[in-house]
Amino acid sequence: MSKLNYAIGVDLGGTNLVAGLVSSAGRVVFNRKLKTEANKGRKVAVGNIEKAIQLVLDGCTPEQKKGLKGIGIGAPGLVDHRKGIVRNPPNLKGWNEVHLAKIMSGKFKLPAYVGNDANVYALGEHTFGAGKGADCMVCITLGTGMGGGLILNNQLYVGSFQTAGELGHVIIDSKGKRCNCGNFGCVERYVGNSYIVERALEKIKQGRKTTVVKIAGGLDKITPKALSEAANSGDKLAREVWKETGAYAGAALSSIINTLGPRVVVIGGGVSRAGRLILDPIKAEVKKRVFKYLAQRVKIVLGTLGDDAAVLGSASLVWHHLK
Repeated sequence: MSKLNYAIGVDLGGTNLVAGLVSSAGRVVFNRKLKTEANKGRKVAVGNIEKAIQLVLDGCTPEQKKGLKGIGIGAPGLVDHRKGIVRNPPNLKGWNEVHLAKIMSGKFKLPAYVGNDANVYALGEHTFGAGKGADCMVCITLGTGMGGGLILNNQLYVGSFQTAGELGHVIIDSKGKRCNCGNFGCVERYVGNSYIVERALEKIKQGRKTTVVKIAGGLDKITPKALSEAANSGDKLAREVWKETGAYAGAALSSIINTLGPRVVVIGGGVSRAGRLILDPIKAEVKKRVFKYLAQRVKIVLGTLGDDAAVLGSASLVWHHLK
């Protein structure tokens, strides 16, 4: 891309949505944020997406509008990437089968594409971030649960039924804890936000000493952020929780690495803000479990796109959509 062009990237969440103007050089020029109002139903939420996109268009210069190539939207749930259909996202009321790409392209007379939010995060890191230049890349996002995305042969891979990349449901214990998906022992059940806190509470209730409760401001206010602060201050319980979390994630990643042989594994999402507290035990577990030849070559790194990751990834759909 010798001449700068632009795309609109939309990060669609159950509570908030963000639309931004993104340049082909990987810069978010500006963005606009609105409430999704998902509780008011599909029509209201879709209308708010249109409002956010229109706000971005209103803020564009004539030159930026001229160079605008399309709209990309990252959405939760099962997404048909090729047709731009969103199916049954857990946090969007009444979205049974919404032809979101068709609605947006009809409204704005621009090409529009839709991808699963974890997949577009991976695409953004591959296009502009920590996975740039990698022909084969695995990406996991650690937050409420564990999302994932796969780049194979420099292309986003979604599989025959548009569902590939659900890496949080790799099973690490066939008789383990029940996951929200209904299965047992999914890695998501051990590394999601609430489960990290749950494990800390179990240890505290056993009478273990810790500074976490004081840092958090109460037993019912413990968060991964408070656990990070405590661990960085030398708290043994908090460090143990992070070591266990990294080991669980690393065990799942080991199976994925042995299967796909990626050049790079990128770790993002809110939990990744713990930095080396989560990264180091993941690396240690991978080193123990992965074929030695692979373990010596695969790079495991934190994502670099930060708060702009979702908008950059969504915009990347415009330039790198599935053919």
